[in-house]
Amino acid sequence: MITHVVFDFDGTLANSLDVAIALYNEIAEKKRYGKMTADILPELREMTVRERCKRLGVPLYMLPWMGVRIGRSFRSAMQSIEFNEGVPELLKELRSRGLELLILSSNDEENIRAFLKRHSAEEWVKDLYCGGGVFGKARRLRALLKRTGLRPEQIVYVGDEHRDVVACKQVGVRVIAVRWGADAEELLKQAGPDYIAEHPAEVAECLGRWSEPAPAAHP
Repeated sequence: MITHVVFDFDGTLANSLDVAIALYNEIAEKKRYGKMTADILPELREMTVRERCKRLGVPLYMLPWMGVRIGRSFRSAMQSIEFNEGVPELLKELRSRGLELLILSSNDEENIRAFLKRHSAEEWVKDLYCGGGVFGKARRLRALLKRTGLRPEQIVYVGDEHRDVVACKQVGVRVIAVRWGADAEELLKQAGPDYIAEHPAEVAECLGRWSEPAPAAHP
């Protein structure tokens, strides 16, 4: 039985990708890495994080440092970031069904709480699980299960990146990938999500189907 829905934040709930790209480009200019420009964004959306780093000349060992720098810079930008279209309605719908909502993100908890407060959405989300770096989502998912006492079959993760799907597969959690975020649909398909949603309402529809009891077997 599904009791909890765990959401990624950037790209999935919040329309924050343009801000993240701008903050990355500020660092890239100083470090002389390749920039994320409009002409190569479609190409980058079809790449994994490791492939993007290779394409842009960013050493993997720099990602934790960059994550901290970008996270700090996000704090002032939170005043201009909005929910993705249809997401508030999705969250309200899921709460009306009695589902508990959680956020698991590599963004800073302080940033996400500031976002939720500005949108009067603090009560919508039961808890946040933040930090841990770009490749730490499987570890954070296991920590979430341990902390809450939930079983993998009780939760569904909703995210917008290839790495989200991979992490869920490692932990045995069902995952809905969304098309409106960072990664292209073909890249998401490569990771093998349980479902790909084109718009937020489809997430609710999918969860509704998964929550329905199995039809009785006929003799």
